[in-house]
This record gives sequence, structure tokens and C-alpha cells, in this order.
Amino acid sequence: MSELSAYQILWIGSGAIVFVGWLICTFAAPGPKRAIVEWLSATAMYLGLVTLFISLAMKAQASDNVFALVAFGFLCVLFGGGLLVSLWHTLVSFGADNRSEASPTN
Repeated sequence: MSELSAYQILWIGSGAIVFVGWLICTFAAPGPKRAIVEWLSATAMYLGLVTLFISLAMKAQASDNVFALVAFGFLCVLFGGGLLVSLWHTLVSFGADNRSEASPTN
């Protein structure tokens, strides 16, 4: 059996967090605790996407495919921005009053 790479561990972990967060948000009533779970799930989703595109960009670089490297690099930057925004909202949701703030699922 082969060992898992760091990327695979992040994909599996973020996928599990998104799945569990989806289940919790499906059955929980709207409120501050649900908003925290929503932002954690959104952050995990972006983390999974960023690690996927970083991995693909590294493979494109290793095969000297410039077009794929530029495309995956652009997607890394795009989803990296989403990761930063969702991470910020996750941190804010832990300490803020969430009644007036929109959640990621609204």
C-alpha cells in the first residue's frame, strides 16, 4: 500500500469537513453556530480546491506544459483569494454577533 501525499491528506480531510458541514447545515436551524459551521465548510472547500490546483500546477511545471501551468496558476490565485476571504469570515464568525451578517449559504 502506498503512502498518502500531503495533498491527498488535505483533499480527504477537507472533503470530510465539507460533507459533515453539509449534513449539519442541512438539519440545523439558522443561527450563529450554524454560520460558523458554514464558514468552516466553505474554508475547507476552498482549501481542497487550492491544493488540487497547486498539485496540478506542479505536475504541469514538471512536464513543461506552459499553458497548463498558466491556467492552473490562475485558478490557484482565484481560489486562493476565496480561501482568504472565507478564512477571514470564519475567524470573524467565532467572535462576532452573526444575526445581521449573511452566511455563505444565503
